[in-house]
Amino acid sequence: MEETNSGGNKKIYIAVIVLLLLINGAALYLLWSENKAKKDLGDQKELLQQEFTTLSDTLDAKRAEIEALIESGNVQDSTILAQRDELEAQQKEIQKLLASGKANKNDLAKAKKLIAQYEASIAELQKRVEELTAQNRELATQNEQLSNELTSEKQTTANLSQDLAVKTKKVELGSLLQPKNLMVEGVKKKGNGKEVTVNRVKAMESLRITFETGENKVLDKGNLSLYIRILNPKGETISVADQGSGSITAAETGEIIQFTKKADFEWNQTNKKVVVYWSQNIKDAGTYKVEIYQSGYLIGKVETQLK
Repeated sequence: MEETNSGGNKKIYIAVIVLLLLINGAALYLLWSENKAKKDLGDQKELLQQEFTTLSDTLDAKRAEIEALIESGNVQDSTILAQRDELEAQQKEIQKLLASGKANKNDLAKAKKLIAQYEASIAELQKRVEELTAQNRELATQNEQLSNELTSEKQTTANLSQDLAVKTKKVELGSLLQPKNLMVEGVKKKGNGKEVTVNRVKAMESLRITFETGENKVLDKGNLSLYIRILNPKGETISVADQGSGSITAAETGEIIQFTKKADFEWNQTNKKVVVYWSQNIKDAGTYKVEIYQSGYLIGKVETQLK
């Protein structure tokens, strides 16, 4: 009877030992499986992190291009700015998932899906940036071409203006008279009304200035004004406002020149004799100078000595 109990106990011990071995084996297997799952999860997370890092570097490069385009004022497309903001939001969400120390399979699956979307968004953004860059290059080329054409047109206009100014100047100078036989004399009238020349200030009544215009076919027909300037022995311009004196502007220097008297006559492009008289403020003996101006140009001068 005792042997029977002893054998039964032995079987029980063996069964317990086997059971314990099975339990330990199962525990070891579960531990191994858990560690392997963690390692696989860690490896998957590391691969995702590497892929995300590469994509983020690509985005950083594209962001630099976008900022350059924005700073240059060439981005007028709201789409590219919206894409940039969307990418930055995706980037932050993925970073949050991968940074978590408790990320599980679902988190990694979500991160993987987001990274795929992230990659597609970057590709779309890159495509849009390249399109805008190409458009900007084309616009820059067109602007450069237009600038060159404008510069050429300006130069052509400047040359034409210069040519016109030269031609205008030639016509202006060509229209100037060339007085001939220019004389200035002291005169007085005799009792019979005849004028005689005198060279003494006290004996004379006025200065008589005479000249011939000569022909000029360039100067248009019509009323013509010449300006007579008389300078006394002191070099002062004789000017009396109520006798028609005034001032003109010198064509070449812009200087204001006083004149003594204006001679108006009808011009018909043929030679014409002009006579001008002046009697005011002829008091001192000495040299009197006479200058004749047309359109601000000095066209003739003469002088006389009075005693």
